[in-house]
Amino acid sequence: MTRPASERPKEVQELAGEGRLITLTVDKPAHGGTFVARHEGRVVFVRGACPGETVVAEVLPDSKANARFWRAETIDVIEAGPDRVPSAWPECGYEGLGGADYAHIRIEAQRRIKTEVLQELMTRARIGTYPIENIQIEPARDDHTGLGWRSRVRFAVDQGKVGMHGWRSHEIHAVGSNPLAHPAIQALGIDVWKAPSGVVAVDVVAPSGSAPAIIVRSENDLTLDDLNLPTTCENASIVLATRTSTTALRGDDSVREIVGDDVFTLYASGFWQVHVDAPRLLTAAVGHALDAHEGERIWDLYGGAGLFSVPAARAVGRTGALVSVEGAERASADATENLAAYPQAKAVTADVRDFLADANEGPDRVIMDPPRAGVGEKAMARLAELTRERMVYVSCEPSTLARDLRVAEHEGWAITDFQVFDLYPHTHHMECVVKLERAAR
Repeated sequence: MTRPASERPKEVQELAGEGRLITLTVDKPAHGGTFVARHEGRVVFVRGACPGETVVAEVLPDSKANARFWRAETIDVIEAGPDRVPSAWPECGYEGLGGADYAHIRIEAQRRIKTEVLQELMTRARIGTYPIENIQIEPARDDHTGLGWRSRVRFAVDQGKVGMHGWRSHEIHAVGSNPLAHPAIQALGIDVWKAPSGVVAVDVVAPSGSAPAIIVRSENDLTLDDLNLPTTCENASIVLATRTSTTALRGDDSVREIVGDDVFTLYASGFWQVHVDAPRLLTAAVGHALDAHEGERIWDLYGGAGLFSVPAARAVGRTGALVSVEGAERASADATENLAAYPQAKAVTADVRDFLADANEGPDRVIMDPPRAGVGEKAMARLAELTRERMVYVSCEPSTLARDLRVAEHEGWAITDFQVFDLYPHTHHMECVVKLERAAR
């Protein structure tokens, strides 16, 4: 039951006086971690709720009176739904952190909600070559709690205070127990460190094959003594990254990741799958979907440090060819090193759109793992034209995935498998692996 306005904190009473508190009955989930409700006919996207609940919510200040929709945040729950549980990360509640939109929802229900959101996006995109009802999210191996999975964490810093940004806010909040972070990251105690002047962010990495690494992003040149990190960080590599240089103050600026029998070396702050089980799980899923054969020509677009390139190079053998395309110079250099044992493989540093525009001959099969912006309609159409046999699309952003899949279908391709993994528990994010083949004519 909600508290009467008179019993709420003064600031909440003030919101009520301003007309910014509304009572909502919550309906279905929306993409982005909020839920849909209506107030006097207007759509309201409300955070911190569950489907079927009745809540009191604060309308955000940037929601204008004449806007088509409002954004709001749950303050009180009048009638809780069956999916609500005590938050796995209380600091992500009202006026708190923005990093765990679903922390107050049962883990099984989170996956049901994500499935519903994904199916809705694919339906709206008019995806027609794969049964929408067959798209179902599945957990990572032995992940029953959704905690301790983040092997990479970025902390924000403001005037020495280390924490994370609030929801739709630049304000920095304390992270508390930081339960989604890998235990090795939690043990470093970065969140209680007083950062020196000039530090704007800190990346902390818990790799599978080397010591933890702390990358301090600073506007100033600093020494290890200047940083004065907690003693709990004494076994970690320390890297200082400024606008003009990257310097290892202790240890190395690279880390090692182990996936099966493969060892990858990459820049400590370079892109790598965040969930501790994601490299193993996605390598297996992509390899199965790609099904590369000896002698084939493979492209790995947005190839990063070579996570998918190495097993693909092995699959095509010395008579085949593997090309990794990556726009970031350091990541492409790491891919070159990680592919050194495979003379049939090479890493190209290029923007994928430029690479596709300049290509005269396409691959037999292609892997693509773009950033959240996706491949893009023009590039996707070009890929559909160039690729001979099969495309495997890896995506952490279902809205742009839906757009690109619609393009592929229009160009004569069909979705023949669609896997979804819950690699971001307690958040609204998910990871998809989609197999496409030329449609039968």
